[in-house]
Amino acid sequence: MSKHVAALLVGAIMVIGGLVMYFVFHDVETPVVGLRQAGFVIAVLGVAELAATVWSMIASRD
Repeated sequence: MSKHVAALLVGAIMVIGGLVMYFVFHDVETPVVGLRQAGFVIAVLGVAELAATVWSMIASRD
């Protein structure tokens, strides 16, 4: 498995996991941050990971 494929897989897992947390833990709150908000942040970071990986894959072809 190449480095780019692994990074794409990690990004996809982050997006899926973040979205699951966002929709499943709708009303669950913790003392510091709600699990729904944490899920949203994880999903956004997963999208950033996917974008950075795609950018790296495009740049490495040149």
